[in-house]
Amino acid sequence: MTAFNRLTDVPLSLRDRYLASLREPQEWFLEELVKSGEVWASPSGAYAIFHNDRLVEFYAENSADATLYLSKLIPQLPFKTGLCKSFDHMIMDAAKKLGWATVETGFLFRKRVSVVLNKPDTFRLLRARPTDLAEVWATGRDFYDGKDEVAQLHDADGLWIASNDGQMVGSGVAIPLDGSGDVVDIGMVTRPDQRNKGFASLVIDELATLLEREGKRPICGCAETNLASKAALENAGFVSEHRLVQITAPD
Repeated sequence: MTAFNRLTDVPLSLRDRYLASLREPQEWFLEELVKSGEVWASPSGAYAIFHNDRLVEFYAENSADATLYLSKLIPQLPFKTGLCKSFDHMIMDAAKKLGWATVETGFLFRKRVSVVLNKPDTFRLLRARPTDLAEVWATGRDFYDGKDEVAQLHDADGLWIASNDGQMVGSGVAIPLDGSGDVVDIGMVTRPDQRNKGFASLVIDELATLLEREGKRPICGCAETNLASKAALENAGFVSEHRLVQITAPD
């Protein structure tokens, strides 16, 4: 079994096989870490991606060798933790066989049931305009990474404005996942003085319904500690059957 070598990119065909092996769509949060991660691969058919010394993706063409590949990563590329989806059974099974600890750190929503929400007649969800961007950033600083991200979302037609009675009450995002077909990751943020009024659920419900009518599949997720977002997503019909999991190698 060949050692891992540093590469500039994962061989596309190999990553395509990884994504096809997943029972559910990739998580956008992890996809962002993967895009800026450090790639290591073995010529015998396995690869690993690290972001700030944390494993964020792992795959072996021969699943029977996954545990051995993972064990070989430790002495060659010392790391302590990794992030994965609970439906990524290859790395989950390998980590458990190696005696690594697993802790759930986030809720992943891949299923949605029909719901009916009480929506004020004055509630609107519309695509953001350039003149909205400053207010989106001002009211969503605890959600967006910065003004540049807000602008990029707008330029990609992925930024939405929620208003009630003419006042902006929050914003929503819709981000297509690369190579996933019609899967779109959605999210929302409510301005601080308008929280706990049901607007977050309305944003998610409107976005999800719009995408579903276009034949697309909305997905979403939130941190394990973000119970307010979890409740908002569940109120909009989303059901969490999967988790974001941190794996930790023993000392």
